[in-house]
Parts: sequence; C-alpha cells; structure tokens
Amino acid sequence: MSYYHILIEMNDHISTIEQTREVEIFDIDDIRACLHAILLPFLNEQLIELEDENVEFKDILHLEIKQTLSPIQYLIEEEQRLLPSDTDVTISAHEIFNNRDLSQDVTTVIFDILKAAKLEA
Repeated sequence: MSYYHILIEMNDHISTIEQTREVEIFDIDDIRACLHAILLPFLNEQLIELEDENVEFKDILHLEIKQTLSPIQYLIEEEQRLLPSDTDVTISAHEIFNNRDLSQDVTTVIFDILKAAKLEA
C-alpha cells in the first residue's frame, strides 16, 4: 500500500508582514480524497480547499506530492532507531522525503495524469 503526502508552501498574510508557512497533509491512503479540494483546483489555478481554510492559488508558492510505502510516523521512528543512541538528532518528515530509498516525488506524474484525463474541478 502507498501513502501520499502533500506539502504546500504558501504566503501567510499576518497583518502587514508577508511570511510563508507550510501545510503538510500526511498519510493519505487514497489520493482521490484530495482530488477536488486540492489537486484539480491547483492544476486549474483556482481556490484550494484545505481542512480549516481556503487558499487563493496566487498564494501557493510550491506544492509537492510525495509517496512512501509506510506511514510517515513509522518511517520516522524506524530511521530514528538507526541512529546511535547518544545522538541528539531528531528525524523529521523532511528527512524522510529527502531520502530516495524511503520516498519518491510523484508530483509531476500525478499532474501529468490529471492533465491527460482532462478532469474538471
């Protein structure tokens, strides 16, 4: 079974200060669940619907879809176990996503398939 993880970097409008923030949606076992709220609207440059907010397409700086064969927390725990016990390093999801043995970037593949299928939002 595969798990998908959507990473979105976006502008965060806090008063007059422009900042960015990341939204991470981990352990999606059926990517179709994100099709109409996130993927198709992003592809069509429309409003993206996240759980607790809507985000304008113009505020999205970067969107990636990663795929793993296990849930992210399991992979983090396994990688943490491989470290020497006297190490103060903490493994995060980003280390997992940067490890090509544990994760692969499927962003282009998924968006190419959606474009080829010509699905509407």
